[in-house]
Amino acid sequence: MENISIILSDLDGTLFRNDKSISDYTKKIIKQVQAKGSLFGICTARAKVNAVKFLDGISPDILITNGGGMITYRGQKIYDCQFSVEETRKLIAAAFKFGGKDLVLSADNEKGLYSNSKDELGDKFWTYNDFSDFREPCMKMCIETLDKELVEKIACSVGLENVDYLPFSDIPWYKMSKKGATKEKAIEALCDYLKLSARAIAAFGDDFNDIGMLKICGKGIAMANAIEEVKLAADEVCGANEEDGVARWMEKCFV
Repeated sequence: MENISIILSDLDGTLFRNDKSISDYTKKIIKQVQAKGSLFGICTARAKVNAVKFLDGISPDILITNGGGMITYRGQKIYDCQFSVEETRKLIAAAFKFGGKDLVLSADNEKGLYSNSKDELGDKFWTYNDFSDFREPCMKMCIETLDKELVEKIACSVGLENVDYLPFSDIPWYKMSKKGATKEKAIEALCDYLKLSARAIAAFGDDFNDIGMLKICGKGIAMANAIEEVKLAADEVCGANEEDGVARWMEKCFV
């Protein structure tokens, strides 16, 4: 496709099938696209330490992870944006103050993923932490709630203007990140580094945190299984994640 030299894909509900696998067909098409000179990248809310566990068989040129908190380009970290240790501690304290001591939350950074839930949290590879004395920076904090007012009260502990917060469409959680740690802000940083326009990027997504990414890129593509808000923000809609929609679009346009 003319003028498109980078392809970025979300993982969950997008490149992943529902069982969190990437099909052999999709892996083959990604390699073919890269062999023709295009860059292929992942842009996910998952922490890097979590995301890479699912990428066997593909070698992305670009990893935008932690919801936009970090960019790795060909193995080199080129960008990060995170709450400081002090900001993280303020957010945690406010979460328990306004949400109660039993509120379930998680935090991730470059080193790992942490949660105060003792229940098995799916495939997320959390390390248990009760957050009573957490002293690490945080790229993304997630809170088990659908109460927007509660999230805003927590965010105010570090200044509401400094926090980006969005719900997930498929689970009753909100994510909170530093204002610059969004997918679209990370893409701007990537473009600055590569000396390219965002118009050179085709991006795929399915959920609320993909909307800004699809709007900023030259071609924003929603999955057939995406929520309606994402489809409305996209330039076009491709096949569903269970149908290898990303790979079929790439094969049609690039291979």
